[in-house]
Amino acid sequence: MAGGIERQLVRVANELNKLGFKIIILSYDNEPSKSFYYISKDIKWIKCGNGLKPHASAPFWLRLKQIFNLRKVLSKNSVTHLITYHHGIFPRSFLASLFLPIKNIVSERNSLENYKYIKLSKYNSGYFSLFLADKITVQLATYIQEYPKFLKNKINVVPNLLKKNIEYITPNIEGSTISMMGRLSAQKNFSPLLDQCLENIDLSKSIRIKIAGEGDYRELFESKYQKLISMGILELLGNIKNTQQFLRSSSLFCFPSLWEGYPNALVEALSAGLPIILSNRLSNLNDFVENEYNGKIVSDREYLSSIISMLRNRKELQLMSQRSYMKYRILFKKSSIQNWIDLIN
Repeated sequence: MAGGIERQLVRVANELNKLGFKIIILSYDNEPSKSFYYISKDIKWIKCGNGLKPHASAPFWLRLKQIFNLRKVLSKNSVTHLITYHHGIFPRSFLASLFLPIKNIVSERNSLENYKYIKLSKYNSGYFSLFLADKITVQLATYIQEYPKFLKNKINVVPNLLKKNIEYITPNIEGSTISMMGRLSAQKNFSPLLDQCLENIDLSKSIRIKIAGEGDYRELFESKYQKLISMGILELLGNIKNTQQFLRSSSLFCFPSLWEGYPNALVEALSAGLPIILSNRLSNLNDFVENEYNGKIVSDREYLSSIISMLRNRKELQLMSQRSYMKYRILFKKSSIQNWIDLIN
C-alpha cells in the first residue's frame, strides 16, 4: 500500500543513490509487487517476503525462515548500514544482522503517542528492541521527550525529505470547499466532522467536503454518510494523482488525525497555502500550525463550527494562507539529505 513510509523510504534511497551510496531496498513483499513511487534503476530492490503475507500472522518457524533468508541477503550484499523504517519490524532486522558488521538504524515513523489509540501495548518487542539499535531517528525534536532517558543519546532528528520548493499560488480562498487527505481509516479520524455535518444539515449545506484517499472505511462511509453524499456536501475522491490541484481548489484543510509522525498531507496543504484546522491532539506540531496564526487548533467537537467561523472572515483566511506557505518554506529548509549523510558518517 502506497503511503508515507514507502514515499520517504524511496525518496531517501533515490537521493543517497545520486550521491554515490550503494543502495539496496529490502522489503517484506513478494513477487510481483511493484512500487507506487519511482525507484532509480541503479537501486536494487530485493523482496524478502519469503512467501509470507505482509501484515499477517505466520507460524514461528516460517518467520524464522524469513529472518534467516534476510540474513543471507545482508551477508551476500555486504551491507554496512541497515535502516529499518518503523520499530515494529526492527526485531527481525536485528536478528537477521546479529554478529554481522552492520550498523542498525531505526527510522521511527510515528510519534509514540500512537499507543494511546491502538490496542497494542507500548511495551512490546518492537519498543524494547530499540535498546539494541545503534541509532534512532525521529522526525521532530518534540518526539524525543517520548523516549526514556537512556535512549535519548541514540536519537537524531531527521525530518522528512520534502519535494522541491514551489511558488506560492493563492488557493480558492473565496470558495467553500474543505479538503481532507489520507487513508480512509480509524487513524485519520474523519468521522467527527462528518457526524457533525449529519447532525447539522442546514449549517452544512453551505460547504463542500472533499476527501482524497482510499481505505478500509470506504464502505462504512458510503453507507453512514449517504445523505451527505447525495446532497453534494461530501465527495469521496479515492486516490488522486494531482494533490496540488486538489488542494488549491480548496478554501481550508482539516486535519483531525488521532496521531501522526511527520504528516505529509499537512505539509502538502501548507505548500498549497491552505489555512489549517488541526486537532488539539496534535498541538505539539507548532512547526506546522500555530493557533490563530495560520489556522485553528480545536477539539473534535469544534470542527464544523470552526469551519463556518473561518469562512466568514475571508481577509483573515488570506493572511492565514500566506502564513501557511511561510511555514512550508521553513520546513523545506530543514529538510535535507545532509541529515542522513551526517548520521551515516
